[in-house]
Amino acid sequence: MASHHGGWALVPATADDFEALLALRLRAMRESLTRLGRYDEARARERLAEGFSPESTHHIEVRGQRVGFIVLKHLSHAFRLDHLYIDPQWQNHGLGAKAMRWVCKQADAEQLPVELCALKGSDANRFYLRWGFAKVGEGEWDNDYLRMPATPSVRAVRRFWAALQARDWPKARSLLYDDVQTVWWTSGERINGADALIDVNARYPEGWTIHLLEVEHLQDGRVLSLARVDHPPNQFFATSFFRVDDGRIAGVDEYWATVEAPPAWRSPQAFPGVTRFDPTADPRAQMP
Repeated sequence: MASHHGGWALVPATADDFEALLALRLRAMRESLTRLGRYDEARARERLAEGFSPESTHHIEVRGQRVGFIVLKHLSHAFRLDHLYIDPQWQNHGLGAKAMRWVCKQADAEQLPVELCALKGSDANRFYLRWGFAKVGEGEWDNDYLRMPATPSVRAVRRFWAALQARDWPKARSLLYDDVQTVWWTSGERINGADALIDVNARYPEGWTIHLLEVEHLQDGRVLSLARVDHPPNQFFATSFFRVDDGRIAGVDEYWATVEAPPAWRSPQAFPGVTRFDPTADPRAQMP
């Protein structure tokens, strides 16, 4: 039975759909594989056939037209995203994001991770990083990624950052316990209570934008977040450890760092193993 999601649908595939799915995969992957010198239709057929599972495969349709497909396997320990392809003419229409939202919703509901691999050099690597996947390994041609499920505590921290970015101070306040304790370690400041924390943020000089890079549930129960705050002409990174209880934040330990150029002595010319990069080019960065 088809599952409809606001203008697009996931339609179960059958074994008879293999050739059509292979043709779509070749169209979607041709550019990336050609760039790497790996475009080989026989190899592509073999790879798709190797783990082809019609019961785990859905067509992505828009108004009854097949525009992509997804293969999501439900294993005992995780969901395995084997394939996600959008026809080139339908790319950049938000369909990949809609499919990933569907995947993440299922994984979070069952509190299972999602694992996948992506071709090295493919734009898919940036896409998966934006969806909270972490690179956990690599082979000769592929990178391995894992996304842990979003726990209620992780969702609370994400909502808090989103409320700050929106300047929705009542919403941010509702996510804090009255007696929340916040420590800003790099500046040596303690902020006692929710009202004080909200007041400090509300009165911070305007012009700042939050880019959330990572939010993870730690084994000890805390939630770690990494954010970049752009406040021209400066930029900052905030590494935060949240203690969350029953959906509200009880404590925060935060470490702020200013983005600045390295000292002159640590140059690529002096150290052949050192290279420079733009810290704002992190593909994980997204407004909360």
